[in-house]
Amino acid sequence: MKKSIQLAPDPTPRTISPRLRVARSQHGVVLIIALIILAVISLLAVTSIRNASSTISVSGNVRTTELATQAAEIALQHCENLILQVLTDSPLNIDNYLINSLDWQDVDTWDSNRDEVHLIPLDLVATYKRVPECVVERMVVGKAVSAGVYAESPNALFRIIARGFGPEVTSDVSGRPAGSVVWLQSQIKIRYDEVDDD
Repeated sequence: MKKSIQLAPDPTPRTISPRLRVARSQHGVVLIIALIILAVISLLAVTSIRNASSTISVSGNVRTTELATQAAEIALQHCENLILQVLTDSPLNIDNYLINSLDWQDVDTWDSNRDEVHLIPLDLVATYKRVPECVVERMVVGKAVSAGVYAESPNALFRIIARGFGPEVTSDVSGRPAGSVVWLQSQIKIRYDEVDDD
């Protein structure tokens, strides 16, 4: 025997509410908005990482330049003290410490003419691979006797030129240094008092 079941028709007709219609039409919009927000957050993260790495690079460059400046200052002080000591102890030997043929303004001569370049003792700058160096030049000092005629002054004037290297510069002195190099210069003027023998 077959039994058939018939459902009674629903007395109220079915209508789709407006809320349900809006929800069905916005089915994939949330995913697209989430992807856009994720992309923006990723770009912000990449930008901040790049800024941080460039800041680290800049601070590293400032550090090596500061270390090279300190090395040049050490060389400058060393040569100033050397000249003052030689002038005090044995002023006749001062020519042994001066540059003769070296053109200190030509960078290549610093690396090729090593005889006239004073190297700073390694115990003063133990953390550097290449020690700082300096040269001393006697400058002509004159005083006007008459128009266009100068007589040698009893004063002595010396120019000290120092070159300091950063910690990344290799100890190879045969060629031009690659890395941070700082140049400093100072002058020492020695005044001699004229004493009357009367």
